[in-house]
Amino acid sequence: MTTMIIKDACPQAMQFVNYARTLPFITVIEATKKSFEEAVIECNGRPASEFFDELSRQVKEHFRNA
Repeated sequence: MTTMIIKDACPQAMQFVNYARTLPFITVIEATKKSFEEAVIECNGRPASEFFDELSRQVKEHFRNA
């Protein structure tokens, strides 16, 4: 499988994408734009302060006996 990212801002690119849709061995997957909140939920994001608190706790725990 090969992945291509085509910026369809120009007419030639759109023409190519439309042609590619007609080929039996190509599947075109349209990228859906998500809001920032939707993207955060999808990747289980956390606030930066929570991330750094957890990172600090893990570093202290790791080097506690050093």
